[in-house]
Amino acid sequence: MPRLNDQQLADLLDEVGSAIEHSIPIPQALVRVAEQQHGSPAMVARTLLRSLEQGVSLKASFQALKLADDGQITAAIQATTQTGTPDLLYRFAETLRSRHAAKHTITLNWFYPCILTVLAYILFVNSLAPLVRDNQNLIAQWPDAVVRASIWIENGWWLPPVITTAIFAAAFLLVRQRQRLPSTVSRSLFYSTLASQLDSKVPESQAIHTAALMAGDVELSQTENATFTTPRLLQLLGPDSKQYLIQATDARETAASETPASQDKRLRTISRRAHLRHLAFATEQKTRQREKLMHQFLPNTVSFVLGFIFIFSTASLFIAPIYRQVIQW
Repeated sequence: MPRLNDQQLADLLDEVGSAIEHSIPIPQALVRVAEQQHGSPAMVARTLLRSLEQGVSLKASFQALKLADDGQITAAIQATTQTGTPDLLYRFAETLRSRHAAKHTITLNWFYPCILTVLAYILFVNSLAPLVRDNQNLIAQWPDAVVRASIWIENGWWLPPVITTAIFAAAFLLVRQRQRLPSTVSRSLFYSTLASQLDSKVPESQAIHTAALMAGDVELSQTENATFTTPRLLQLLGPDSKQYLIQATDARETAASETPASQDKRLRTISRRAHLRHLAFATEQKTRQREKLMHQFLPNTVSFVLGFIFIFSTASLFIAPIYRQVIQW
């Protein structure tokens, strides 16, 4: 099965969402994708088209692709079926684009520290280590550890790059196989999805189930007839959830004596939506702060620290002993 990157999958979901929004037959949209795109996107579009022509549902057709984000796509399609609007398809497509952009940002920001380390290693192997080996009988000021490392690296220079490459390759494969959304992004999707479902007057248990699928929460998605008092949902809502539910109950009891039941239900839904949107906003802010820390501040700090270490160690361990030896002469 061809593999789609996040950007390609987001574009495909946008095409499907646009077809649903404008009442265009989905097979017609997939034909356009297959004709206009090349490579994996075109192959996936043709696969989906064949499934739909065989009478398979859109949700089952996407599930047959066995994508890494199958649960979220299933939830978005399910929500589209329930509400008639592709808002969650668009929302998840934007999440995929953000993740795709974050990967490129990480690659670019960590490129300089990696290149700095590689250049420092090449300098040590090709210049500093031969200098120490060739002059160890003349310069007695070099530390024993520097001399031993310089002698060992003459024959074992290939070992550090091989070990480093193996570690990075294993980490890359592990991350690629466990391609999941960060917990803060999943929670933000959960809150915003649940609020959107309540907006569209989807029954409470169905709305919670769809939001749990969107967040990838297996425990909550497998809970039958979940409500706002389900323990797992209370855990996701955070420490303020009990106070929030108490306020909603008080509002219901007060409204019961003054307003019809429909008005009471509407007020409780508005209260819950507001609370969920607040949680979604707060979680998105945490996500942005975390991304700024991990994608910008940390690589810059590592670059500065590595540069300082390389310069200081070169000056103190290799150059300074030469000057001290010259002074003694």
